Amino acid sequence: MTPTGHVMILASAGSGKTHALTDRYVRLLAQGAKPERIVALTFTRKAAGEFFDEILRKLARAAAAPAAAAQLATAIGTPALGAEDFLRLLRSVTDAMHRLRLGTLDGFFAQIVRNFPLELGLAGEFEVLEEHAAQQERRRVLREIFSGRGGPNDTQREFIEAFKRATFGVEEKRLGAQLDAFIDAHQEVFLAAPDGDHWGNPDRIWPEGTVWLQPEPKRDTAVRLLEAALAPLPMGEKQRLRWADFLTEFGTWQPGATMGKALAYLLKNALAAWPELNELTIERKKLELGPVAGAALRQVLQVIVGGEFRRHLEITRGIHAVMCGYEAVYHERVRRAGRLDFADVQRLLLPTASGGRTLSCESNEDGRLLIDFRLDAEIDHWLLDEFQDTSAGQWAVLKNLIDEVMQDPSRERSFFYVGDVKQAIFAWREGDPRLFGEIYDGYEAALPGLIEKKHLDESWRSGPPVIAMVNRVFGASAALAGLFPGPASADWNREWREHKSARPELGGHAAWLQAEDETERFALVRRILQEVAPLERGLSCAVLVQKNETAARLAEY
Repeated sequence: MTPTGHVMILASAGSGKTHALTDRYVRLLAQGAKPERIVALTFTRKAAGEFFDEILRKLARAAAAPAAAAQLATAIGTPALGAEDFLRLLRSVTDAMHRLRLGTLDGFFAQIVRNFPLELGLAGEFEVLEEHAAQQERRRVLREIFSGRGGPNDTQREFIEAFKRATFGVEEKRLGAQLDAFIDAHQEVFLAAPDGDHWGNPDRIWPEGTVWLQPEPKRDTAVRLLEAALAPLPMGEKQRLRWADFLTEFGTWQPGATMGKALAYLLKNALAAWPELNELTIERKKLELGPVAGAALRQVLQVIVGGEFRRHLEITRGIHAVMCGYEAVYHERVRRAGRLDFADVQRLLLPTASGGRTLSCESNEDGRLLIDFRLDAEIDHWLLDEFQDTSAGQWAVLKNLIDEVMQDPSRERSFFYVGDVKQAIFAWREGDPRLFGEIYDGYEAALPGLIEKKHLDESWRSGPPVIAMVNRVFGASAALAGLFPGPASADWNREWREHKSARPELGGHAAWLQAEDETERFALVRRILQEVAPLERGLSCAVLVQKNETAARLAEY
C-alpha cells in the first residue's frame, strides 16, 4: 500500500473541510485500509452523520457513473480506479457499518469504557448518561441535599452557608437556575484539583506575600489622612470636585459593590501610577501629590484592592466548600451506582492517576496500558475533525495511540487532523486551540517533515464581497496589533492568510458598521432594514444577536 503520510490542515470557514476529510477517508479505502481500522472523530453527532453520509454519497456516485469515478479517482490520487472499484469500496463500507468508528469523541470514549470496564476498575452494571439524564441526576442530588422536614439540618446549613460565601454579591431569585449554572462553571475544575489547599489560599498565589493583604488600614483613618494631605495641594476646581466625589463614594463602598464613576475613575488612574504615586493625571492635567498625599492614597487603595482580594479569596473557598458538599452526595448516589456522564468517562481514560478514576478503588495503570495496547492493534488511521476545540484531557486520552502511529516505521499508518484556530468555540468546555500548533511543533521537532502542513483558504460558501470584507478587517495586521498588543495579535497575524472566494458568480454587498452603544446599534439596524425593504422585495432577512433578551428588545424597538 502506498504510504498516505501524516497531514495537518488549517481550513478556513466554508473552505471544504468536510470535502477534505471524506476524500482522505475514501483515499485510505482505495489504498487498502479496512473501514473498521479507520477512526474518524468530530465533536457533534450532526457533523459525524454528515461525514458518514458524504462518504456513502461519494462512493455511490463514483460507482454509478464512469465520469464521476474518474473525477473522484483523480481527486484522491488514484487515477487507475474505475466505477467497479468504487462499487467494491462501497460494499466494504456498508458490510462493515456496524463496526465503523465514525462518531464523536465523547461517543468513542464511552465505547472504550463499555468495552474495557474491568481494566478501568469498574465492577457491575453501569451506563453512560446522555445530557438530559445527567441533568436529571444532578437535580435529584440537589433535591436530596435540600430535602427534609422542618428546618435545615447541619449539613444543609453548611451547604447553604458555603453557597452564600461562594456567590457573594450575586443577585439571583431562581436558586435552581443559579445552582445549575454554578455547578456547570466549577465542577470540572473541582474534580481536576479537589485539594482545598489550592482554593483561595493566598500563600499559594503569593508565596512571598503581597502588599494588598497586609493588615488592612482603617477606612476612617485613611480618609482623614487623604483629605488633610489633599487640602493644601494646588489644583483646579474640576480636580478638587473629582477628589470630593471619590471620597464620598469611597465612604459608602463595600467589597463586591458596583463602583461609582468617580471611584472607578480615580482608582484606574491611581493604579496606573502605583506604587510610586508621586503624580496623577486628573481631568487631563498632572497633579503632583508629594510623599504625604501619596502615602495617604496608598492606604485608601489598600482598603479597596485588599478588600476585593479578600472577598474573592473567600468566594473561592466558598466554591470549594459547595463543590465538596455536592460531590460527596453526587459520587455516592450517582457514580457509585454505575451512572457516568461523559466527563466521568474521559477522566476514567486519562493515562495517569491524576485523571481521577472516579469509580476505581485504586489506580490501575497496567489496565490502562492494556487498553492502549489492544486499541493500537485494532486501529491504523486517525482522522480528527474540528481539532481547534480539542481539550488537553481529550488529547491525553489519545496521545499514546497517536504516538504509536507516528512512530510506525512502515509508514502504512497515518494521522490526519483538520480545523481552524480562528473558529475555536469550545473554550467553555476546556477546548484549547493552542494544541493545534503545539502538536505539530512537537512532532516536527522530533522528526522534521513528519507532518505535511496544508491550508484551505478558498471559500465555497461566500462570494467575493464577503471575502473582501473579511480580508480587509481580519487581515489588517498593523491595526490589530495596535488594538490587541502582545501575543494575541501576534498569534493571529502569524496564522492569518488571505482568503479567496471559489464562487465569483455570487454577488451581494458586505459592510462592517460600528455603533457606540445598544441604542445606536438598534437605530442602525432599523435604517438598514428601511433601506433594504425586504418585505417589499420579497426577500428573506435575518438579524442575529447573542442573547434572546437582546432579540426581544430589538424587535420591540
